[in-house]
Amino acid sequence: MEAHRKPLDLNVSITTPENIEFIYSIAGPFRRLPAFLLDILFRYVFLFILFIIMAFSGVFQLFPFSASILVASGIVLVFLLSWFYGVFLETWMNGQTFGKRVTGLRVVSIDGRPINASQATIRNFLKIADIFPFAPLMVGAEATSIAYVVPTFLVALICMLMTKRFQRVGDLAAGTMVIVNERRWYPKRVVLDDSRIASLCELIPATFRMSPSLAKTVAMFVQRRSSMPPVKREEMASWVAEPLIERFKMMPDTSRDLLLCSLFYRDFLMDSAIKDVKR
Repeated sequence: MEAHRKPLDLNVSITTPENIEFIYSIAGPFRRLPAFLLDILFRYVFLFILFIIMAFSGVFQLFPFSASILVASGIVLVFLLSWFYGVFLETWMNGQTFGKRVTGLRVVSIDGRPINASQATIRNFLKIADIFPFAPLMVGAEATSIAYVVPTFLVALICMLMTKRFQRVGDLAAGTMVIVNERRWYPKRVVLDDSRIASLCELIPATFRMSPSLAKTVAMFVQRRSSMPPVKREEMASWVAEPLIERFKMMPDTSRDLLLCSLFYRDFLMDSAIKDVKR
């Protein structure tokens, strides 16, 4: 019998500290290419708009800029945008740039958590390693006149193809990966008819916001809780709820099951204004 080839797996399994397993869809090099090109476009559109604003506001007339100073200023601005565009946006927009947001991608840590400023800095500053080797571009008629100005990105491509998470050099150094961003979801036809759930919502700090992994854990639990006996519900919910009870300074005998239901109710039902939930 002819052996079947194992299909390429574009998913990665992550187990959270709460012992919950999630599966993320990894973005490969060709899925990431449109985001990369869009980010280049956004940067130059920003420069163009900035130049137009300065021209019409009369800034150029206020200061006696020479042509060389204008060119040097433009080079510095391009340099700053090239190096800090991704750092700032991925830190501020939770792992996304404008290009990644348009194409539905996000950078996360390899453990599934949001990236921090240090990781964003490392992965963006190491882009210089990904663009090598440079391809020669002939300048002039003589064969000896060659300018190495065309990046091939072969290092990035080879590195991504050799790692199971499609990580380039910057991702490996920063401990990050690029995933296909999932839209927030909520289970359908969920009935939460216990009056204590709404009461527990009032005890949750108004400033508390669930992380994406916690929100998905809570949603999965609430979706499946109807098939569990009450004792099993409390046991399963305690993995996630006990640290939150201590954090919210609730009574130790607070129902773990109902606390997760109240988080779900507040974050998915109240905020989404779903009307078909029994109160």
